[in-house]
Amino acid sequence: MILKVYQPESPVLKRYIECFYILEKTAAEKPLTYFTFPSIYSIVTISAETSTFVSPDKIITTYCPTAPIETNLVCDFNQPVLISYDGKINEITTYFKPLGLSAFIVHDLQHYNSGTFPDFNPHADYKGAMTAILAIADHQERIRALEAYWISKLRPFEDPLLENVLREMLHTNNLNQSMTTLSRKIGRSRTTINKHFDQHICKSPSQFKKIVRFRAAIQNQLDDKNNIGRSYHVDYFDQSHMIRDFKKLTGFTPKVFFSKIAALERNEIKWIFI
Repeated sequence: MILKVYQPESPVLKRYIECFYILEKTAAEKPLTYFTFPSIYSIVTISAETSTFVSPDKIITTYCPTAPIETNLVCDFNQPVLISYDGKINEITTYFKPLGLSAFIVHDLQHYNSGTFPDFNPHADYKGAMTAILAIADHQERIRALEAYWISKLRPFEDPLLENVLREMLHTNNLNQSMTTLSRKIGRSRTTINKHFDQHICKSPSQFKKIVRFRAAIQNQLDDKNNIGRSYHVDYFDQSHMIRDFKKLTGFTPKVFFSKIAALERNEIKWIFI
């Protein structure tokens, strides 16, 4: 298996995209199976010659040489998902920052988010362009071509309310700030904030906040391996709260989760292999 993570080279795209990763697997390699966990990003995946079976908690991708390109969007999963690849795989995934993808699409994000693993086809030339990009052998050239495509689709997008709310929610000092407090600070009702989240984030504010805290706990633990068992709970009110959130988002207690997790490519990818 080849797994490579790339940061955007374009200064423009760095505002909108967290990273890209390329995953390639040969037919001779054993099936690859792992758990992935909720994130705050909108995730766009393209793969060639594959057929994918999807259920609420499982995504199984199999090599299929006669299949057309698959282009999918994931932006609202809030539980662990089992991912499995069988056979030859050629895939690129883009992690768009919150609100990032909205700058490259015509409609609200919610418009594209129908079904568990919706087919994503935001522009008339999208699938043709992605097919050509996947055919590029050199990985860096492939990523540059993908960046060039997204730059060609960049359009103005602003949601001052959400930008303000996200700035507050993502600040490290506000991980335990209640939505009632945040609503008062922003000066907008929770109903209005919920509506904007539904349109452009495809998560509720409470779901988003829970994932932010969970991801911060993971990063704390990875950054402080010499203090195992203490660093990951610093952003929670109490231990029971932490255990409840981890079980909901990972299916494991924190202790078991951290004993199993594999952090790959400079900690950008965090999976549990099966």
